[in-house]
Amino acid sequence: MRRTAAVVFACLLLSTSAYASGFGLRDASASTLGLSYAGNAANGSVPTTMVFNPATVNDVETFDFAVSNTGLLPQTSGDFTATTAAGTPVSGNTHPVDIVNTALIPSLAVRYRLTDKIAMGLQFSTPWGMITDYDKSVTRYYATMSDVKSANMMAIIGYQLTPEFSIAGGLQVQYLKGRLAKAIDIGTITYGLYHSTPPRFPNLGQTPGGNDGFVELRAQDWATGWIIGAEWKPTPNLTFGASYRSAIYNRLKGNEYFTLDAVGQAFSAGSGMFKNGAASGKLHNPPVVTLGAKWDIDSQWSLMVGADWTGWSIVKNLTIHSGNPAQGDDVTLFNYHDSWFGSVGLQYKPTEDWRLSIGTGFDDTPTDTEYRTPGIPDGGRYWLSAGVGYRVTQNIDLDLSVARLIAEKGNIKLSMSEPTNAASYRGNLTGTVNMRVTLVGLELNYHL
Repeated sequence: MRRTAAVVFACLLLSTSAYASGFGLRDASASTLGLSYAGNAANGSVPTTMVFNPATVNDVETFDFAVSNTGLLPQTSGDFTATTAAGTPVSGNTHPVDIVNTALIPSLAVRYRLTDKIAMGLQFSTPWGMITDYDKSVTRYYATMSDVKSANMMAIIGYQLTPEFSIAGGLQVQYLKGRLAKAIDIGTITYGLYHSTPPRFPNLGQTPGGNDGFVELRAQDWATGWIIGAEWKPTPNLTFGASYRSAIYNRLKGNEYFTLDAVGQAFSAGSGMFKNGAASGKLHNPPVVTLGAKWDIDSQWSLMVGADWTGWSIVKNLTIHSGNPAQGDDVTLFNYHDSWFGSVGLQYKPTEDWRLSIGTGFDDTPTDTEYRTPGIPDGGRYWLSAGVGYRVTQNIDLDLSVARLIAEKGNIKLSMSEPTNAASYRGNLTGTVNMRVTLVGLELNYHL
């Protein structure tokens, strides 16, 4: 069992990119992607909806499991201008493309009925993640690469209190790892020291923006959380669901690695800064409240609506603390605010074997222009989706879904007037990120 879990976790960590608000991911159920995930908290027709509401574990008849994969195909481009802390233009690519990487998001879920009142479930998913890559662009003093991946396991137990009302709860065990990279404007730092009175650094031909160092942080953490939910069926055709997924407080630990030119090496030797060594930081995953309703209008038509609230306001900043006493903390402000996602979906069953779905929704962003970073160039997203499902055999169902996400422009305006940017000599960065994303999901469900 431990070996199986390790293999699943490794698969989950192969790729992730953020396509929900902030660095969140919703792509745990390709079967309901065609509904824009509407009503998932009240839809226990497939086991992959347990991540939205654990109480859907109680909808299993005997046993079922599902394997879901969602491909994320982004189209992204940026338009930036930047100046160094000394006020000179930053050289480099001002129009980066393919900023956000493609990804494949897997999910695996299993449900089993123990008694007529008790059911249990297990789900592996990737609720958080992002991959952005700017290579040699003018954003480099804020970000060159941001790569955060998660693998989450939920163990759930459900109880049918009455024929109409059920509850469930479970434990989350999560692994999070990150690689964050950016440039350091050592040219500006040493240029200022040379021109101070008296000079505190020799003239090595350094220029602002011309003698960059580079740093990459690699860190990881295991952490735990919990989830609870309820499902109410006041009539055979109407279902309501609600759940709460707790925050997870990650304390990432690892190492930072520096790449320096001759100027950087001389500065490092004299100051003791920019040396490879241990580093740590906190990156919290926010709590989530999910609400949903499903109305079976008749034997062919079903209407779903859903909403979720994400408590992003707990994500104030990312502070990287170096184990090197000569190195100060590196602080990136986020100042996120809480956000909402809402969606509505319609499903039609022309026959017993076929299902057709459509959906739409809107995903609000927790970011603001003055704190939005190129590492997470988030904007609000409009959802359009459709899906088709087919009962292959009495025990096997196959679902194919497609969604198109149209993001609002992610405007960025980062200034040296912010003390944390000034302290790290990041300079000024202004720009816009444009993003369109196509999601393609495929899910296989087996049930007894």
